[in-house]
Amino acid sequence: MSRIKSFGPEVPPLPENAWVCLNHRFFGSDEIGGHCVVPKLEALPVNWTEIFGRDAPKTLEVGFNRGVFLQELAERWPDCDHVGIEIRRRFAWHLVNEIGSKKKQSNIRVLWADAKNVVQTIFAPESLSHMFITFPDPWWKARHAKRRLVDLDFARNIVSMLKKEGRVWVKSDVPAISEEISAALTACPELKGPIPFAQDDLPLTYRERRCLTQNLEIYRFYYEKTV
Repeated sequence: MSRIKSFGPEVPPLPENAWVCLNHRFFGSDEIGGHCVVPKLEALPVNWTEIFGRDAPKTLEVGFNRGVFLQELAERWPDCDHVGIEIRRRFAWHLVNEIGSKKKQSNIRVLWADAKNVVQTIFAPESLSHMFITFPDPWWKARHAKRRLVDLDFARNIVSMLKKEGRVWVKSDVPAISEEISAALTACPELKGPIPFAQDDLPLTYRERRCLTQNLEIYRFYYEKTV
């Protein structure tokens, strides 16, 4: 089990061997990312076979936070290539440092960006086998509600990126957010769900471990693309 770390507001420097980070490739610099950025035209279309050095099923985690889930998933599913997108630079850079400095887990790549702005550009239709939405930020304030990850438009994007029989997996400890995500995905006729899954079916996230220690209810379900 990965060790849970404490993260402060500081942003660590990128390691010299920052091969795990995709910002330079997509945006022209590792210092460009976060909100309101889109991949440069010369980076498209994305050749994932070149990036990972093999042709393998691909997964995407949106909002990987500390990266605990993503790293363990890469260990459990070594035959897949795993992409993580995180909008907060400090979390993205911590994971880049952790993986890049160890030169381990070559089946992970990290992008510091807003997933809503980039996913449909960097992933071709029907190119993802699995997508993971793990404890997304609820953005409680009314003026921030538009920042919530899964609305109907993003649900349609998920459908377009998933292969047939591909799955989008959701974990949350917030009932209202779980219901909001489920409603958006249910509105897509190509998806079947929600289908509950067990705690042990996937690795735990940092937030999930904290919820378990506090006996908080966790909502876990997935939708599968049927056509």
